[in-house]
Amino acid sequence: MEDPRIAHGVLLLKAADVASAELVAHRDTWEWLAALAVDHSHFRTPPAVEDIKEGRVQTVLSGRSLIALLIELRNTRSTATPLEGDWALAMTSYNRIAAELADVAGQGETIRIVLDDGLPHGADD
Repeated sequence: MEDPRIAHGVLLLKAADVASAELVAHRDTWEWLAALAVDHSHFRTPPAVEDIKEGRVQTVLSGRSLIALLIELRNTRSTATPLEGDWALAMTSYNRIAAELADVAGQGETIRIVLDDGLPHGADD
């Protein structure tokens, strides 16, 4: 089994290679994520957060902001009480971001992270 620190480091390196990633989430989830990462030195508040249908928002994050978000999500899932709200949000968000970054092949494709199982990955907003 792979050392979680190594896996996290590889994930941070993948995020560092990203120019930008589109993020789709419910407004409440986005606000929680932004509040979690806002004090990290690498997080930059995106210039726009667009309202899309059914309470969802869409924004674009830089690789630098993804690094901050991943670090803060990892810290939260490690320190939050298991099976509580912050733990669940941190686990699911971290795992979804990690899954999307794992599929990046470096071909200039748009990275789209969808934090909503009710919205198909390729759905047009």
